Amino acid sequence: MSEFTRQINHRINLLMRAACKEAVKYGDALIPMERNPTLVTVILNPVANKRRAKRDYEKYCEPLLLLAGLQVEVIQTKSEGNAKEIVESLRGTEAIIIAGGDGTLSESITGLLRRNDEANRFPLGILPLGSTNSLGNALFPGGDGVDKVKQLIQACMAIIEGNTEWKDAIKIEPLSNEGEAPSRPIYAMTSIEWGAFRDIHSRKDKYWIYGPLREYASYVFNGYKDSITWDCSGSLKYSPLCAGCSNCVTKRPEIKRKWTFFIPETKTLPESDKTQVLNPECSILNELCFKTSEFKINPQNINGLPGLGIHIGKNKYTYTEFVSEGWRRLKGKNESVDTIKARTIELLPHDPKPDTVIEIDQEDFEVKPVKITILPKIVKFYCKPEIKV
Repeated sequence: MSEFTRQINHRINLLMRAACKEAVKYGDALIPMERNPTLVTVILNPVANKRRAKRDYEKYCEPLLLLAGLQVEVIQTKSEGNAKEIVESLRGTEAIIIAGGDGTLSESITGLLRRNDEANRFPLGILPLGSTNSLGNALFPGGDGVDKVKQLIQACMAIIEGNTEWKDAIKIEPLSNEGEAPSRPIYAMTSIEWGAFRDIHSRKDKYWIYGPLREYASYVFNGYKDSITWDCSGSLKYSPLCAGCSNCVTKRPEIKRKWTFFIPETKTLPESDKTQVLNPECSILNELCFKTSEFKINPQNINGLPGLGIHIGKNKYTYTEFVSEGWRRLKGKNESVDTIKARTIELLPHDPKPDTVIEIDQEDFEVKPVKITILPKIVKFYCKPEIKV
């Protein structure tokens, strides 16, 4: 073992020792006699991040959760889509902890929001243990080595301390043809991407031999290929932003049941009834045809209103322009382009090539007509109190 590796391990040991001492303070705290320890369910993807996720969870996360006095139940996913099934049928827990990457998170969010028992009132924790962790990195900035351990400690302490924040989600509903049975919606938290830049990013791991330069190499070796999605064309129908009115807010009926799927909260905050508000502009649909090499949608807070930002990039690039722009983005210098702001979007692609995919929260889906809607403050996440993203 080299001296550098020993120093890294020593720093990690010091971090974990300090974190364990902090977690024990919560575990030693008294709780009312009539209350059991808080029960949390961990959805663990053991094969995430090249099968390192389970090892890192057991080494850096599980000890902190147990020392803090939490009652932890771990459920390991067995296949793609299993996290969605687990969350849809989950019962008797007070919080869900997603230990994996963007794929595990996306499946869990979809399973949670497909339920009809208001289970989204209960908080979700993210342990960013996957190879891609878009929302996890936004909530808990991380890196490699010592910085990665710091990130996992922060994520665990947010769960232990109970800091939460409501966040927006995106609902994606496939548009069925006449006579077809409607498909169930899926849900996302960060982005919907389609086009050349997305394709290049998805191929970077093929160039692992270049180490930290593999993303740059991916642009060099793929920027001229016809297999990249250079032509994203279609039409959009989108509605303007709205703070909530009778047109876009559906009042949920009160659900009465003898047994609840999740352990009930003692208090719920009253919400204002926006179904009585009138906004005639809310139902207006704008139409737009587009042809581009890059199409992206992500949730945005626009002047205090939750919405969707539609980014339509440049139509054509030469090889040199494309590689240069890709390298600029890798350095954090994104192209400054105005976005279209919307509340709902109908995306109607024009004859996409076979096997063309659209990426939703880093997961690949077939390109097809969909309706996309912003769901304001629909999921409650554990977070650091000073982080507002």
